[in-house]
Amino acid sequence: MSDTSPASLLAGILLGGFNGLGIGTLELYFNGAGAALERRLPLGLMLLLRTVLWSGVFFASEAVASVAMMRMGTSRPPMLLHNAGTLLFAFAVSFLFNFVFTLRTMLGPSTLLALVTGRYHAPHSEERTVLFLDVQGSTPLAERLGDHDFHRFLNAVFHDVTDPVLETGGEIYRYVGDEVIVTWPRSKGGESVACLFAIDAALHAGMLIVGEMGDVKREIVMLGDTMNTTSRIEGACRTTGCDYIASADALRSVVPMPPGIHAASLGKLPLRGKEEEIELFALARAEVRL
Repeated sequence: MSDTSPASLLAGILLGGFNGLGIGTLELYFNGAGAALERRLPLGLMLLLRTVLWSGVFFASEAVASVAMMRMGTSRPPMLLHNAGTLLFAFAVSFLFNFVFTLRTMLGPSTLLALVTGRYHAPHSEERTVLFLDVQGSTPLAERLGDHDFHRFLNAVFHDVTDPVLETGGEIYRYVGDEVIVTWPRSKGGESVACLFAIDAALHAGMLIVGEMGDVKREIVMLGDTMNTTSRIEGACRTTGCDYIASADALRSVVPMPPGIHAASLGKLPLRGKEEEIELFALARAEVRL
């Protein structure tokens, strides 16, 4: 937006550095110590707060860059901090970026990108590993805590689950009551098993039909026998008393098994609504022998 004189190039480098440092510090804060604040505030208020803070970083960077150039003996006409056009431009850029970030939070990063690019406008098949996770004893817990406190408890649990899912390349597909459904590409079978031991879960893998659905409220849905079977395997966790269960199909893509994890066959078990029995494995931490 300016000429290519040495002074302008130096100003661009300084502004880019200070803006990057300021915005990066804000994002590290909101993804760390400030995460609790972000969860407490409504999305609209958080969007406004982030927009104002980003705008403040832009103006502070301009002031710091101008002072730095003056100290280096380089003359550069400073940006007019009180110029209405500059103020609106900084606010608009801040709002646009944070609006996209807010949409990404609401829909999920991969979902937002897929909707914008039309990746699933025409449904197609994908091989995925599917994880069903639910909170044990949620009914008596809800009765004891009450609706509002139980909602806060579930929200805290779902936030805690997010980090291990993202760290292993997973995607949170949907929240259903006290249940979370997570998927990974079939190629990430090892990562999906490694994720299990931060949470109680049932795991299966297979073909899914993935596509857009809906008009006024559009979303990307995953349908197929794999999703139904995983739900039934989750029920097997209750009947067998095992915290972690994976199907044989899910474990075929896990070669080798992640260190410290052992799979013990439960044999072929009947699952509700399934004509054929499914071979299941109980997953546990391997015993350390000295």
